[in-house]
Amino acid sequence: MLDAACLHRRRDRNVGDLACSPGLYFDFGQQAQFDLDEEAPDCRLAILGGGQVFRDCVDAVIYRTTRARHRVIWGVGISPKDVAGLNYDILSANCALVSTRNWGVQAGEYVPCASAMSGLFDAPPAPVHPVVLFTHARKSVGLARPAGVPQQDNHTGTMADAVAFLARGETIVTNSFHGTYWGLCLGRKVLCLPFSRKFDFFRDPPVMAAPDDWPEHLHRAAARDGVLDDARARNRAFFDKVMNL
Repeated sequence: MLDAACLHRRRDRNVGDLACSPGLYFDFGQQAQFDLDEEAPDCRLAILGGGQVFRDCVDAVIYRTTRARHRVIWGVGISPKDVAGLNYDILSANCALVSTRNWGVQAGEYVPCASAMSGLFDAPPAPVHPVVLFTHARKSVGLARPAGVPQQDNHTGTMADAVAFLARGETIVTNSFHGTYWGLCLGRKVLCLPFSRKFDFFRDPPVMAAPDDWPEHLHRAAARDGVLDDARARNRAFFDKVMNL
């Protein structure tokens, strides 16, 4: 029997989804990674998340993790609307621990995305460009793209490639959730171009602007102190709780 089956989105090209499983950063013993639409085998722990996968987690709890002794929701995007619905009641009733990456939402405890545990943030290189633009591959219609600004999207390469690109900018402009999060973890100035409410729940909110005229607001971009240390501390504390189940 496995100690842990870690379920997250593994069939997507989105580098954030691919990098957000706590199983990539913590040692749960004998463990294996699965996609959220795969059935977990016999295991002590089924660890679901992170990412914007609330509905996927509900389905996995009902249908695909029934052979787990304990089920854990780790750093999943859970909205106030989700908490008010029946699906959250199902989730909380069937999981030993629930946590969300969304600050201020009463859904278990606040645990930011586990990707902050990556060693890629330990010693980032100095920036080489005043601005870089990191875009969402499917949500960037109408986005201003000034000539001369280096660009990369969130379907390109790996997390290592994405963080290396972000670190090249003194200021990071992005409409990607993980582009925003990783930019804040790097300690860079960030200008976030939100396309949904999922950007509203950072503990340390980034400066935001509209996608079409963000160059006019570039001067407002700002860094946020302590994001990486706080994210790592909360993930380590939650890991201890999981291991004590």
